[in-house]
Amino acid sequence: MSRLWSPAGGVPDRPPPFGVWVGDPAPLARRPARPALLTGPSPDPPALVPGRPGPAPVRPRWRRPAALVLVAGTLATIMVAGSVVAVVDRLGAATPPQPRPVAAPSLSSLNAAIARGEVFLGGLYKPLGRAGAVQSEHYGLPIRVRFGDGGPWVLLGQGDGSLCPPGSCPSATRIRTLATTYDTEAYELTFATPARPDGLRLRADVDWDAGGGRYQVRVGVLAFDDPSAPAEVWLDDVRLGSFQPGPAAAGQPALGRRFPIGDVRHLRSLRYTVRHATQLAWMHAVSRDDTARSTALARFMLAAGFVPGRDLRAAIFGRGRDTPTDFGYRHEPFLDAYGDCRLDPPATPRAYPYRSKACVADVRPYLLAARHDTLLPAIEAVQALNRGEAPDTRYRDQSSLLPMATTSAGRTADVLERRFDRLGHGIPRCTPLACDTERASALRTFAFGMLETMLGYRGGELARRPYADAVANLALSVQIGDDGVLRAADRVLYRPALRGGFLSYWDRDRRYLRPSGIAQSLADRFNMPPEYLGVRPTDSETGFDAYGFLVLYRCARYQVGCKLAGASP
Repeated sequence: MSRLWSPAGGVPDRPPPFGVWVGDPAPLARRPARPALLTGPSPDPPALVPGRPGPAPVRPRWRRPAALVLVAGTLATIMVAGSVVAVVDRLGAATPPQPRPVAAPSLSSLNAAIARGEVFLGGLYKPLGRAGAVQSEHYGLPIRVRFGDGGPWVLLGQGDGSLCPPGSCPSATRIRTLATTYDTEAYELTFATPARPDGLRLRADVDWDAGGGRYQVRVGVLAFDDPSAPAEVWLDDVRLGSFQPGPAAAGQPALGRRFPIGDVRHLRSLRYTVRHATQLAWMHAVSRDDTARSTALARFMLAAGFVPGRDLRAAIFGRGRDTPTDFGYRHEPFLDAYGDCRLDPPATPRAYPYRSKACVADVRPYLLAARHDTLLPAIEAVQALNRGEAPDTRYRDQSSLLPMATTSAGRTADVLERRFDRLGHGIPRCTPLACDTERASALRTFAFGMLETMLGYRGGELARRPYADAVANLALSVQIGDDGVLRAADRVLYRPALRGGFLSYWDRDRRYLRPSGIAQSLADRFNMPPEYLGVRPTDSETGFDAYGFLVLYRCARYQVGCKLAGASP
């Protein structure tokens, strides 16, 4: 058996010793062989007796299509393999050594990281006037165009509004990368005009180090073949100028603006999310007594049919005590953790809703896979503790095929500790067949950190405190610093808009490592049309999860800022 690593002595810079993965999925079951055909002459048919009916005709056998059998067999294998892996995790390949106390982050370092995170998240808050406000998904290049004074708005990355299957929706825009360097990036943007689907082509350049502590955005016209109306170009809420149509459109001067490095509000993405972004922004504003923002966010959500605070991540801010422990697995009319898959949030001239891949096929494939992942079990355990349940209180084990199988917050923490020990630098994302062996997931690692903090520092389980300390150190190490330098696995970039954000995935060297593989490629097929093709190592969802963990950890360890965590020390 392998020797499992634990965070004794702090989070290491070198990879831990890995063992042999156990719990390999069983191969697809083979169909039973058909009986051998009889040889020799065929027997004579029975003679018919006058006045008696002949033998009943043999009913033809229904043959299942090969594709149906393959799909059913694959799903069965996935479920069985996932359960086998879950059982192995619960039993443990070997008993990990008890971790020794590690150096916890200082209060000053936690305060600085939380303050940077506040700035990052605050810049993604997008007011929409009388409609309220939303939380943008990420920073990018939010170019939108209006044709004529009263013409329609065309937002980069937005679909054309037609009903279509996820992943195959037509788009009114296209984006193509032209160049990317350490401190610059350039794209070709195509917008549909009233008369042509590709009537306007633009080139957008960003110089992140334009001098004097500023960055510059320039937009030039490559072609404008629709003579119906001029094109008015905006960068989110900033008007850049207009282009006239015609054969000589490409000769017009480029439109450009410079902004201070610290002013990144104009780079908020046009797309927003309610689940895991606008909902979390509302809870964050409530915890900070920011009445203006919480009211605007609530106004928008209520008008769209959402209940503020009814979110599967409510436990991050110590809320959701009135929802069941398994709320994250619910997709029901009156108890829905995935309301954005049922409702239709509105689009405005400055924002449009993101359609999540989790909504495909009414959330069923996502929930099937999520039962064998590490995220929802961790959130479920945190939710159970938030409801006041004891760490050993039993509840339904969603990852098991057995209907009567149970688990608890404590057992879930045991399983996640082994996951942490195996990877060595966080909690991985898992599929029913295997877990990622290269990168840690921020969402899963920070949810695990919250669970260990609640059990270790609030529940008095001293052996869990080193894991909470290790996750806190990881969070500080994967936050993009004030220098705005992003260190990825394959390159280093200067992107000051990302300052204060936390990497969504990282490798053993704490460098950003984008998810890859067959499963990720299949999931990407259901993406919306892209709004931005630049590097996106962080977003609102990751920022709120990191913030929620750090304020809870700071409260539990130093008894500081506990109101932000929605609880007392």
